[in-house]
Amino acid sequence: MSTKQAGMFLTLIALMIPSASLRAADDKVDGDLKKVQGKWSVPSANGEGKVTYTITGKKLKVVAPSRTYEMELTLDEAAKPEKSIDFKIVEGPDDAKGNTSKGIYKFDGEKFVFCFAPQGDRPTKFEMEGYEKILVSLTKEKE
Repeated sequence: MSTKQAGMFLTLIALMIPSASLRAADDKVDGDLKKVQGKWSVPSANGEGKVTYTITGKKLKVVAPSRTYEMELTLDEAAKPEKSIDFKIVEGPDDAKGNTSKGIYKFDGEKFVFCFAPQGDRPTKFEMEGYEKILVSLTKEKE
């Protein structure tokens, strides 16, 4: 390797290091995000099977009997008066892709509970309101 090639190689490595460390910090899993890692479930609304929620890093995959969604998950445990959760749909039905649903979340013993609005404003309480505000209480699955 010539001196010029070695210099270009070292410059390339130096340029890559900051972006790799920024990416690592952005992908950091701690606090409440660390608590929710793994597979969770809830019986389906129609009583036919269950809906599973698998959280890996900041990615959420929801598998229901009739459809599957892949989302980016954002938790803000410092939000007041309730902790906030956002679901940005990356894969799913065409009319849902790119949409972000806003919600609130809490832990109730071993349960991960959240209430979200598929569209519109973030809920302010943990209660179901038709299809405008949806309340979900997940149970962690055994590994």
